[in-house]
Amino acid sequence: MGSRGSNARTVLVATGVINNRPKGLGDVLHTRALAEGLLRYCPICDAYEVTDTRVAVIGSGAHGTREAIFLRGYTADLTLISPEAEHELDPQCMAELDKAGIARIDGPCGNYAIEDSQLAFDTTAGRLRFDSVYPALGSRVRSELAAEAGAVTSADGCLVVDSHQRTNVPGLFAAGDVVKGLDQISHAMGEGGVAATTIRNYLSELAPLRR
Repeated sequence: MGSRGSNARTVLVATGVINNRPKGLGDVLHTRALAEGLLRYCPICDAYEVTDTRVAVIGSGAHGTREAIFLRGYTADLTLISPEAEHELDPQCMAELDKAGIARIDGPCGNYAIEDSQLAFDTTAGRLRFDSVYPALGSRVRSELAAEAGAVTSADGCLVVDSHQRTNVPGLFAAGDVVKGLDQISHAMGEGGVAATTIRNYLSELAPLRR
């Protein structure tokens, strides 16, 4: 940003996403469960930490199936639980889950609590406990401000950038989870480095950067 009273010549958008939580999971319990590793949102980042433990994925459809199949590479004790009603799974999803040996339980589920160092909640199969739970309920991409400025977004709301983190709006850059691509901290940091370098060079083209 420029100094007070001046306009910014470039803006880097790094507003990220907001993960959709399971309904009924309050803030205090949510924070504690995250801190204790009982609730997790990114299997790409941390699935190795749940190797050979009892894991649940709360979700359904193609998205829930993909997350469960990914986690199957780390544990055989895996259950896909629908959040609110019966599973919405097409024949291909059901075949993939059956082939992987992933159990399925229809929803709803709720009444979350930490019990005996596990995350417990009620399901149509009774009250169950898991060492870790991954919500696969999607997320809200915080790209509204950039979109209002004219930046192009993908079908799921992510900002579309080139290989140098430039949006289609001159001077507007984006990095991290708000950008279409891999949502991972190390990847976001790399994008930030690329964006910073591109911004520096862009500003140098506008006017020489000299002290």
